[in-house]
Amino acid sequence: MKSTLASLVLLLLLGTLIAPPASAQAPKAQLFTVTDVQVKPAKASIFEAGVKRQIELAYPGVFYASNTDDFHYYFVEPIANYAGIDTMNFREAAWMNGAGKDNIAALMKSLEGAIYHFDTYVFLQDPDLSYWPAKPRLKEGESKFVYWGFAYVEWGKEKEFEDIFKQWVALYKSKDVTSGWETYVGKFGADLPVYVWDMAGKSAADFFTEDENITKLLGEEAVKTLNEKTMACFRKFEFKTGRFRPDLSNLPKRK
Repeated sequence: MKSTLASLVLLLLLGTLIAPPASAQAPKAQLFTVTDVQVKPAKASIFEAGVKRQIELAYPGVFYASNTDDFHYYFVEPIANYAGIDTMNFREAAWMNGAGKDNIAALMKSLEGAIYHFDTYVFLQDPDLSYWPAKPRLKEGESKFVYWGFAYVEWGKEKEFEDIFKQWVALYKSKDVTSGWETYVGKFGADLPVYVWDMAGKSAADFFTEDENITKLLGEEAVKTLNEKTMACFRKFEFKTGRFRPDLSNLPKRK
């Protein structure tokens, strides 16, 4: 589905914003907050050092990080419901008090001039619009390259778009494709309506080679037909490439 859409416009996906699951079992629908930080290229190493320092200061929230080649850093944190946003804010205030005024001041000082701006959104990971292969091609840790597709859908065409995406899922399942994707639906704060999906590869070359292989497996005519239906729903489409950043993530402790 990646290149499938990608083949027409050099297609791309927030998400996952986090890495596709290694298991074939699809998760339940999950809300996430997404903090999108646009960093000045010359200050990227300073910004990354600041994120690592935040983690060292025992930041209590779990978040998953990735960054794109145009220096956007995405920090994704799962929440149980919209009230979880208040929980995050209270938790962060408590953490800042506990970490110490001097440590927080030094951290903020170190980041001066590194950031253009940041935005915060809420997205819903939708299993019905995602595809998890029964036997994934990539093993855990092999997803070094990420492709994100940002589909800004015409208002009123959301159901049509979702129905078409479910056709992509059915087509991939029918051919037992071993590469999958995750789809996220914008709920708050973003340029709505918007859908974001991500796919991964070992490298850019591996990703686009696999994309060509998938198109052949699915059938070029079937791909062309679904591409045209999909594109007809867009008011705007963007793609980004980048990588998952476990070194900038505050991952849950393994039991």
